[in-house]
Amino acid sequence: MRKFWIFLIVIFAMALLFAEDGIYPDKVVIGTFQALSGPYAVIGQGMTKGMKAYFNWVNSNGGVHGRKIELIVADDQLNPSKTVVEVKRLVEEDKVFAIVGGLGTYGCLAVMDYLNSKGVPFVYQGSGSSKLSNPPKKYVFPVQPDYLLEGQLIAKFLVGKLEKKSIAILYMNNDVGNEGLSGVKKRLSKYSMSPKLELPYNPLETDYSSLALKVLNANPDAVVIYGFITDTLRWIKTLKDYGYDRTIVTIYPNADPAFVSLGKEYVEGVIVTGWVPIPSEDNPEYTKDYQKFTEIYQKSYPNEIPSSYAVAGFIAAEVFTEALKKAGENPTREKLVKALESFNHWNGIMAKDISYGPNKRRGKSTMYFIKIESGLFKPITPLMGLED
Repeated sequence: MRKFWIFLIVIFAMALLFAEDGIYPDKVVIGTFQALSGPYAVIGQGMTKGMKAYFNWVNSNGGVHGRKIELIVADDQLNPSKTVVEVKRLVEEDKVFAIVGGLGTYGCLAVMDYLNSKGVPFVYQGSGSSKLSNPPKKYVFPVQPDYLLEGQLIAKFLVGKLEKKSIAILYMNNDVGNEGLSGVKKRLSKYSMSPKLELPYNPLETDYSSLALKVLNANPDAVVIYGFITDTLRWIKTLKDYGYDRTIVTIYPNADPAFVSLGKEYVEGVIVTGWVPIPSEDNPEYTKDYQKFTEIYQKSYPNEIPSSYAVAGFIAAEVFTEALKKAGENPTREKLVKALESFNHWNGIMAKDISYGPNKRRGKSTMYFIKIESGLFKPITPLMGLED
């Protein structure tokens, strides 16, 4: 009888030890939501591959404290209503330990408060919305620079570095564009400046000719375009066809090989913001890191050239894995939060300069600027912060 009670006590102790959802003796189960089908599948599939490649590499090297990382991918098609359903299933049925690397601003915002209220860590969002970090939420850890920060850095670069005197801002008439506009204006006000032109537009329109005339009439020293690849290229082509030959700056979602391959000669000289390493002769360390990333990626996807979305997924996996290591041999969600809050300018392979803290959730506060020359991305500044 005594042995029976000892057996029960041991079983009970083990149950307590592994009572945390998603934590098992041999694995950690996490979830993500991605657009694996539908019109945005190319983004979601790329991001998923980046995450899987890194986790496969970690698992092939013994996992984290002897546990493999198992990723459950829910296909929400970048539809926020589906995101809510899929994330609740991941949390309440699949019992995942954390959500890592969700894709899309509206989906991320739709589940942010739910995950926070459930105490489920939400690490990395494929979004630049400042609402993810401000106000800070205990269990929500953004990594990508937000568009408010980016807008301020663009203004700092144009005025402080390039000494531009008049700036036009062309922005999508949505949350992304409005947040970017606010950031640029906020920093310009520090120079006692305001935009020469603020021009909202519909990214689904196919002809920007009449709007381009307003830009030419304003005759700015520089144009900032807060848009994504398709509409930004449409703007650049229209402006250059109309003879605009001054500085054009656009945002980090456009720092993608597709932007160059589709834009061809039109994007020569265009400046893009960046926050992850890209290989260049001027920065051998970034080249070395990118080569390491490619090597790891191609272990899972041989001979495939990774997209910038794969880089995003890779970074999401890097950040989570580092926090899981720091959380120790018996991880809990609370330990994971404390581990993330200990990041102080942490660098991984592709993740660079990531910091958190109690009530500090803007993981990335620095960016750099890249110029397209001869069809290649060439860094033209080091990482810059608002106070540099």
